[in-house]
Amino acid sequence: MVFGWCDSCVPSLDPRFAMAVLVTVIAGLVRGFSGFGSALLFIPLAGALYDSKTAILILWTIDALGTLPVLPPHLRSARWPEVVPLAVGGVATLPVGVWVLTHGDPIWLRWAVSVMVLASTLALASGWRYHRAASRGMTLAVGGLAGFTNGAVGIGGPPVVLFWLSGQANAAQARSNIFAFFAVTTLTSLAAYLWQGIFTLPLFVMGLILTPFYGVAVYAGGRIFQRTGDRGFRQAAFWLCAIAAILGIPIGH
Repeated sequence: MVFGWCDSCVPSLDPRFAMAVLVTVIAGLVRGFSGFGSALLFIPLAGALYDSKTAILILWTIDALGTLPVLPPHLRSARWPEVVPLAVGGVATLPVGVWVLTHGDPIWLRWAVSVMVLASTLALASGWRYHRAASRGMTLAVGGLAGFTNGAVGIGGPPVVLFWLSGQANAAQARSNIFAFFAVTTLTSLAAYLWQGIFTLPLFVMGLILTPFYGVAVYAGGRIFQRTGDRGFRQAAFWLCAIAAILGIPIGH
């Protein structure tokens, strides 16, 4: 029983759940260090244990709750004139992505996202930078792309991260902006999941059980970041985006 009212809400404590705990810890370390990346690891790995939709919904719970203790400093230091246009674009398109998650065949989308992310990562890793100030239209478009891919395949970080890394923002500023962006879009995600009727009580309770593991790992990842320079942060971000592109390729389809 869970609080006496939900027998079916408790996951069975089998090897599959033990692996989910391990995946949760690794994803939390990555999120705490870079500000993003938890979905890149959690969704493919937890999706293999359960299914992609289950992984996306559990990740929402552990990330929304597990990042709360570390969020306030990032909200204070974020550059909101940069974050808000991205968040507006992300909020506008995320429900469309969730609709695709629920009703569509995501294979073609996964191919497109993987090719786009990998090409952008290779360009930035080569040293290319966008030196002019980004226009409002470009910023809205990047946010819209991130919101759509976040809703459809659960991975919205790479477009936003690559956008900020293409400029001159230092590691700490980019990381705070990323935390602030996802704080805004997290609320929209919940509304879209509830609207589509795919967020169930058992999934939420499983997320609650995994949240302490994730929260501690997020904190530990933040401590690791404090010992890492700007160059180390950028290299880690590029590798994470490349991994996202490779893991997203629908091999066998």
